[in-house]
Amino acid sequence: MGKRFSYLFILSTFLISAVAIAQVEQKASDAKATENAGEGVSQVVEQPKEEIVKGIIKEIAADGSFIVIENTKVLTTKEFLDDSYLEVGDNVEVVAQATEAGLKAKNYNYIFEEEGPSAISEESPSQEQGY
Repeated sequence: MGKRFSYLFILSTFLISAVAIAQVEQKASDAKATENAGEGVSQVVEQPKEEIVKGIIKEIAADGSFIVIENTKVLTTKEFLDDSYLEVGDNVEVVAQATEAGLKAKNYNYIFEEEGPSAISEESPSQEQGY
């Protein structure tokens, strides 16, 4: 009976140890999964910042790699410039993404300002001459 009891004791100790080790490993893998999920959330939150640059285009690079709006250099591509038809002297608003290399153009809008009163003024009815 003593041998039987010792075998059961050793067997139950072994099983309890195995269960405890499995629980520790499960907790470690859950912690890693939570940590990775936290990184995924932080990556979603950390979106690139965008800036809006407004003003008159002062310079366009010959190779189409950048434009200068007022005193701000904005990186572009030849395709972006071909699609946008931007020219020196245009009054624009460019949405640019902040990158390590600098601001990179994503979108643009022309700014059309309303001009003052037209150069052709109408004569008032009191100044009409009769014929």
